[in-house]
Amino acid sequence: LNLRVEIMRLFSKIVFICNLCFIVSVILRKVELSYKAKGNTDQIIPLPFVEGTLAVLGELAIVVNVVFFIIALYLLVSKKLKQIPRWIVIFNFTALLAQIYWFFID
Repeated sequence: LNLRVEIMRLFSKIVFICNLCFIVSVILRKVELSYKAKGNTDQIIPLPFVEGTLAVLGELAIVVNVVFFIIALYLLVSKKLKQIPRWIVIFNFTALLAQIYWFFID
């Protein structure tokens, strides 16, 4: 049981990092589009692999986030969700709402 809790804590932190990458990739995309609209073709980050990694983790964040919340709902029903810090759950849920808006509504 203790191992499952530690795995879920680790997973929640991985989801948190993916959500941060999502936010950074959205910001980079908006800034890059505004640069291209002005006629500037330079990259924002001169290291394309860093920008690519952020974009991939940002795109994958919604999948990882949905899996996290399916597991979190199960833990909530079984009253074991208290072992995950509340701020991580709130941040990840807010990021999930933003991802749903970004990918499906916008």
